[in-house]
Amino acid sequence: MNRNNLIIGAIAVTIAVLAIVVAMFVIPDEPTRPVVYMIYDSDKGDLSYVDSAYRGLFAAQEDMRFTKREYITYSPVNFSRLLTGTTVEKPGFVITLGYDKAGFTQALAQEHPGIRFLAIDQTGIGSDNVRAYEITSYGESYLAGVLAASATKTGRVGIILGTQSTLLEAFRSGYIDGVHAVSPTIPVDQAYVRENSKIGFNDPNRAAEIAGGMYDNGVDVVYAVAGYSNIGAVREAKKAPGRYIIGVDSDQTYLGPGVILASAVKRLDRIVYTNIAEYLNSSFTGGDEVVGLKEGVTGLTFNPKFEQYNSTVRAWDIKAQEEEAKYLRSRALSVQK
Repeated sequence: MNRNNLIIGAIAVTIAVLAIVVAMFVIPDEPTRPVVYMIYDSDKGDLSYVDSAYRGLFAAQEDMRFTKREYITYSPVNFSRLLTGTTVEKPGFVITLGYDKAGFTQALAQEHPGIRFLAIDQTGIGSDNVRAYEITSYGESYLAGVLAASATKTGRVGIILGTQSTLLEAFRSGYIDGVHAVSPTIPVDQAYVRENSKIGFNDPNRAAEIAGGMYDNGVDVVYAVAGYSNIGAVREAKKAPGRYIIGVDSDQTYLGPGVILASAVKRLDRIVYTNIAEYLNSSFTGGDEVVGLKEGVTGLTFNPKFEQYNSTVRAWDIKAQEEEAKYLRSRALSVQK
């Protein structure tokens, strides 16, 4: 290699080194991404409540700049250790799902005041760093009752709930009130998949057994409020003509296009998306909030095959909002007593 080539090579190396040094001082490091945790109350894939929340998280990450982490946990002690550990990215915002997570969320929030929490379907725990977001389903269930009473040919309808809880009582009461607003003489068969256990949201075979008994008893429209267990009720409805289901939480038409009349949807995706945006733009505030039909967070989504019932049910929309407001006032008074 001649002298000129050596000189040219040395100059090239020097320029490359200088470029790296300049870049280190001139190009700033990328700011650390905010970290958002989502804590589910059960596995994804329930085709209902949890999946709706995940859609909101996924949509937010598509549109905004943050790092997401997802967990399923029931132990505040173990999760608190995770938050204080050094091997994970510390979150600035934590979302917890489920009516039975209030104590869990409150304990974490008190121990970690620098973290913001969104507590969905948890009541009475709002604070400086916790927004407790209760989604009441009385209004959408009232409309589901109006639909059932309008669509029944046998004059008998039913409701299947995953378990017994204060949250699900709004579904049950709203549905029965909606049915009887149309016709006070229509009987409403009622059953829980598991009366005192959340396993009732994950037991399709038991739901199918209950639905089968209702259909044999003359029921032709069933409001299925049982999460993943709904697929059992849908399966039973498909066994004979003239059997129908009203789904819940997400649009469940695809589970049974020939038997799903409509779905009482709960827009967890909107709530998750909006609150992540507020956290990222520093407008998130704590406190207690109750939303439902009037705010557009809940509603009835029709299967296009049964669109003929839409106008009938929509005529009851304002009435459903009024009844939902009465229900919430009545419940608040009973709590005060």
